[in-house]
Amino acid sequence: MPDSLKIREITDRDDPVLTDVEHLFLDMYDYMQQHGLVIGLSSDGHQKWMEGMKNGLGRFGVLFVSLLNDKVTGFAHGSIRLSPDYLGNKKLGVITHIHLKESCRRQGAGNALVKALEVWFAEQHVHSVELQVLSDNLPARGFWNKLGYHDELMQCRKKGDDLR
Repeated sequence: MPDSLKIREITDRDDPVLTDVEHLFLDMYDYMQQHGLVIGLSSDGHQKWMEGMKNGLGRFGVLFVSLLNDKVTGFAHGSIRLSPDYLGNKKLGVITHIHLKESCRRQGAGNALVKALEVWFAEQHVHSVELQVLSDNLPARGFWNKLGYHDELMQCRKKGDDLR
């Protein structure tokens, strides 16, 4: 990890770096569509996500950014949810989103962002941490496997137009 790389938790919903996070969020969805994402963002989806994420900060959600030479290079968001009653209402950590600028990958920022989320989840006393990754996104699947995350479920989808 480069010496000038920093990981910072965002606690202020008016933090100016959130503009960069919003742009990265849009980039992430463009990238995911190239890797098989079927349900794309609505035209105002990024704004809705930003507002919901801001509302959860410090309550049931956390946002970290990676900064290289004080410029935002990536972000990671996590939240807490409960498993259903029939699974014991266990407190679960959910890595909802993580994305790095393509030019900043393979330099340790992704690992550092995940570690920051894991520390936060441990402080919240979660039972386990879960995430979703697109099955066609082989680099991401390899990244998560190297960090000790293993396939548990497979989500399948069929478009409504294909039902007719």
